[in-house]
Amino acid sequence: MNEKSETDKILNDIRTYLRTSAAVASRNIASKVFDTQEKAQVFEKLSEGASQAKIEAVTGIPNQTISRWINEFVEAGLVTPPNEYSNSYRALFTLRELAINTSELTKRTKKQQVETKAQTTDESEKAIKGEVSK
Repeated sequence: MNEKSETDKILNDIRTYLRTSAAVASRNIASKVFDTQEKAQVFEKLSEGASQAKIEAVTGIPNQTISRWINEFVEAGLVTPPNEYSNSYRALFTLRELAINTSELTKRTKKQQVETKAQTTDESEKAIKGEVSK
């Protein structure tokens, strides 16, 4: 039986409405979070279901940077962490739903890349020394 019940149709309408409303409400924070093309590219790959390792391989962005950005996306409510329904991070929206135009974003400068690398190195050293608290 392929017919959808009236309840299924109503639930789909509710889901669509909530998703659209949440995407619109998230646009302001998304415009602040996605300040570079690379961040948007990482998010886009997450929305396609790619793993962090796959994202690193495709983008060339270091895994530690990807992890930091994913945590930023989670804190902004744009990505859900692994849970009982998904064993990996999952983007809740697409860039299009968030009204993010990647052609309007800038690429990370060499200075930003060096700062990211330095920050990642500092974090690693602190973790080794036991200074990072969870």
